[in-house]
Amino acid sequence: MSTKYSKRGILISKTPYEKRIAIIEDGELAELVVEGVSSNRVLGNIYKGVVQKVLPALKAAFIDIGLEKAGFLHQEDAIDRNASLRREFGDSEDDEGGEEELSIDEILQEGQEIMVQVVKEPISTKGARLTTHLSFAGRFLVCMPGTNFIGVSKKERDIGRRREFRRAIRRLKAKDVGYIVRTNGLLESELEITKQMRELEAKWEATKYNFEVQEPETCIYQESDSIKQTIREYFSDNTDYVYIDDREEFLAITEYLKILSSDKLNKLKLWSSPESLFEYFKIEDEYSKSLARVVPLSKGGNLIIEQTEALVSIDINTGPKIYGKDQSELIRETNIDACQEIAKQLRLRDVGGLIVIDFIDMDNEEDKEIVYNEFRKQLRRDKAPTSTTPISQFGLMEVTRKRVRANLMTEKTEECPVCKGCGHIYSLETTLSIIDRSLARIRKKLKHKEVSLVLSTPMVDVFCQDMGRMFNYLEYKHRIKINLIEDDKAYINQFSFYDPQNEEIIDIFNT
Repeated sequence: MSTKYSKRGILISKTPYEKRIAIIEDGELAELVVEGVSSNRVLGNIYKGVVQKVLPALKAAFIDIGLEKAGFLHQEDAIDRNASLRREFGDSEDDEGGEEELSIDEILQEGQEIMVQVVKEPISTKGARLTTHLSFAGRFLVCMPGTNFIGVSKKERDIGRRREFRRAIRRLKAKDVGYIVRTNGLLESELEITKQMRELEAKWEATKYNFEVQEPETCIYQESDSIKQTIREYFSDNTDYVYIDDREEFLAITEYLKILSSDKLNKLKLWSSPESLFEYFKIEDEYSKSLARVVPLSKGGNLIIEQTEALVSIDINTGPKIYGKDQSELIRETNIDACQEIAKQLRLRDVGGLIVIDFIDMDNEEDKEIVYNEFRKQLRRDKAPTSTTPISQFGLMEVTRKRVRANLMTEKTEECPVCKGCGHIYSLETTLSIIDRSLARIRKKLKHKEVSLVLSTPMVDVFCQDMGRMFNYLEYKHRIKINLIEDDKAYINQFSFYDPQNEEIIDIFNT
């Protein structure tokens, strides 16, 4: 069996500590989902929430749904959704007329019980983003309670066919729900469409019942786990294989597919080779690359990807100079090569929010246009909504990508306890200067005449150099006796002061 597939497939690897899902397109890794066993996914869940606070100035409200932080509900997610759906899908014949927009304090009152769905996972210090515009996604359809709207995937361009779909859906659906026909449903029979309608409407009926009988601040509908969601979203006629390396999960997905697509069960296979599934398909190297700060480009050069709280910056660098090539041509080719890798990394890392790309400077406006169009072309395969700005005179492009959950870097890494996420630590000289100032503060405020100073090994060496010149200088300057204690496990910039009499901490520095 060749490890270089020209096919489309799904790889699912599960261990006691994590599960990993890889989407393969044209033989290359296109998307990667990695979750630890402690991951508490709430995306798509529906809750019986309680309005905690209404903020008219922000056009928003905070809703308590039983999680650590209250969820955030914007006014636009709490009002009638029909107008926005008509704009998105262009199906004007379902227009029943818009209502005058109400303010958030006219819609909600504090203490009110409300049904909300999570549309964005809690990220960092922010709570979940919520909506009252509920939806239940199936493979062929999206069911939308509380609206009469019927939309059809934009992939169907035939106006007559779109009209036929809308009429059929209107005839078959329940009264209190709307529908969107997904791309996967465009070729399905009316029987299959009807079957999925009943399944989705049953979920809505169960959710309504749970809202009536369950306590506030509880989950009343739980979305499928990430593996079933992946099968639902990506498994189609174009999928050539699904490999799973866990027997229990294989049996569970088999039962799921019997309902979803029983005619395609032959594509599902249990991986039994002694070689690990992800190693065989060369996914491990790509996984490592998706967590790296520096990513090499195929034709030389590299990307430097830096993540901050506000944005993700991507800097493009050329490789060693290639002789015999025009410099402007080399820059253009490197930038074009970067477009493909950046688009790939955005999907693999699930980067969201604002992304700023610093392309190598191009003097030719035509080259800028070529690179810009190439990047937009590479983004077409990304399911997440994205928008881009043309490359500026400074070589910068701004990109926004919809974020619904924490990205791979946030999910699978932790903040460095030494640098606190900045990527740098203080030098020996800077640390020495901070110790000097700390001694002044201790001597002035606490009136201590003797302290114990716990230091890293490199800092002890600094204090003891030149017959203890620096040690003697600090004792004399601050008129304080210093007891040096070496901690060979401490980092350069870590130190702490103790009272030698009762061993209580006086001051501590760890950043």
